[in-house]
Amino acid sequence: MSNYLAIATVTAALGQIVHDAAQSAVFGNVGLDFGRPTVPGDGQAQRKVQVYLYLVTPNAALRNSDLPTRGPDGKLVERPQAALDLHYLLAFYGSQQILEPERMLGAVARNLHARPLLSRQAIQHALINHSELDGSNLADAIERVRFTPAAVSLDELSKLWSVFFQTPHALSVVYHANVVLIEAEEGGPSALPVLRRGEEDRGVETSPDVRSPFPVLESIHIGVLEDVGVDPLPRSYPSAQLASYLILRGTNFTGDTVDVEFRHSRLSEPNHPQFLAPQKIPVPPGDRTANEIRLIIPNDADAQTKARIGPYTVSVIVSSGGKARVTNALPLLLAPRISDISPNPAIRDGSGNVTLTLKVSPKVLPTDTVSLLLVDRETPAQPHAADTDTLQVIVTHAPIVTHATVRLRVNGVDSLPFERKFEPGKPPHLEIADSQKVTIA
Repeated sequence: MSNYLAIATVTAALGQIVHDAAQSAVFGNVGLDFGRPTVPGDGQAQRKVQVYLYLVTPNAALRNSDLPTRGPDGKLVERPQAALDLHYLLAFYGSQQILEPERMLGAVARNLHARPLLSRQAIQHALINHSELDGSNLADAIERVRFTPAAVSLDELSKLWSVFFQTPHALSVVYHANVVLIEAEEGGPSALPVLRRGEEDRGVETSPDVRSPFPVLESIHIGVLEDVGVDPLPRSYPSAQLASYLILRGTNFTGDTVDVEFRHSRLSEPNHPQFLAPQKIPVPPGDRTANEIRLIIPNDADAQTKARIGPYTVSVIVSSGGKARVTNALPLLLAPRISDISPNPAIRDGSGNVTLTLKVSPKVLPTDTVSLLLVDRETPAQPHAADTDTLQVIVTHAPIVTHATVRLRVNGVDSLPFERKFEPGKPPHLEIADSQKVTIA
């Protein structure tokens, strides 16, 4: 989802796309104006395209997807989002004698039909000329904006042009841009993780029936090295961290060499400004069988710098006789790890505020959305100009708490505040780690 600059960013990007298409259709310079249509006057470009956002409506499919956002007591339970459709009027001005408006319209219709989705590259290209939109994060949104031509009747088009006082009609077309998701700045409390499900904490078990000669990846167990040899295997963690112990299960993992590939779901596109190349980890023969692979996610200095918090896909590459076969991919979340919280305990200042310093891994990017979850509030971290493993969070009007659970949220992925406990005579169980608690006085 995007911030409040999303609408302006879509307008700027559409204007750039329309202008580039129109410029390719005629000789000479083509002007670009935003706002309600106006006839080119003296000193202005006689050929131009006009991009006018004349209507904004709620998206019918997603307008209620975030409900309810508040509980009966009025407290926020989920971060609100606005789902909007944008309606644009594109007008074309030029010499009628050599059919310039028609040529420009044809080029625009061609390009928008061939590439209806607003790409990250198009957004970044448009922002070059709009420094006022530097804070826009539309390029990182998961939901892509799509441009579609609207079937507007002559009566509707006449009514639309009638509101432009003393402005002669020009060749024009209407396009819809949907959907634009704008996220609120305030966030609601997040529920603490479930530590145990039932007496033995077995959870759900599935056994797919796969009869294929090709390697197939069926499941990923996330845990700690101490899980080895425990029967039954303890419940998998919801997400992984650097140094997590993974058990990959499937079929046909037999080969001369076996590699596990980690690919970031968002940063793996070659043209992404924070491009992250897929990482392959070779699996020694002693750590694999035909149906199981065991490995530890690297936690060295290189991993601390190059790993990125967020969603990954995991696949297994089995090579034999010079042929490589790749399994299906399964999702894996890489969560941040809080290694230190200081000061702890923390003392509020005269205004009731507390500044907490957190050591985290892997490093956090300046473009990452980072916040601290404490009690029932979500507090944004202070901005940083470069990749860093040290974050500062100023908690205003901080609550007085003793051993309160702390979590760090980076791009929607929460750190894991719990740890696995192994006690004699008891099954393994989860407990909130003391290192993930803070006291504020």
